[in-house]
Amino acid sequence: MTSYFPLDIRLRVRAEYCQHESALQGNVFSNKQEAVERQFERFNQANTILKSRDLGSIICDIKFSELTYLDAFWRDYINGSLLEALKGVFITDSLKQAVGHEAIKLLVNVDEEDYQAGRRKLLRNLVASGGGGGALAGKDTTP
Repeated sequence: MTSYFPLDIRLRVRAEYCQHESALQGNVFSNKQEAVERQFERFNQANTILKSRDLGSIICDIKFSELTYLDAFWRDYINGSLLEALKGVFITDSLKQAVGHEAIKLLVNVDEEDYQAGRRKLLRNLVASGGGGGALAGKDTTP
């Protein structure tokens, strides 16, 4: 049974370089005399280099109106199949060309608190809409 109150779950997807050492090595230096000034200048240079290598991220709010779909999404997230499916979508040939020979990784995040809160909300909606809770509560309601 479909709920009348759809629920948003936030999915965060981020592509990152696996190695930053090669970009930082030889590109971060300072000729300042004071140790603190030298560290600050090197930190700022490293920070600038890392920011320039930011491949970006995407935040998706996915609407769920059925508990079974939410649970299937969560299972796919936990077992890694969601990550594998998203690699094909986000790590494209054009992205690979843009980063050259450097390895990149995809990070996928869904907060468990969001999932649990959404699950509770959908269960309440299901019960309130007359869907009952017997089978969901572990009771067999078949005649």
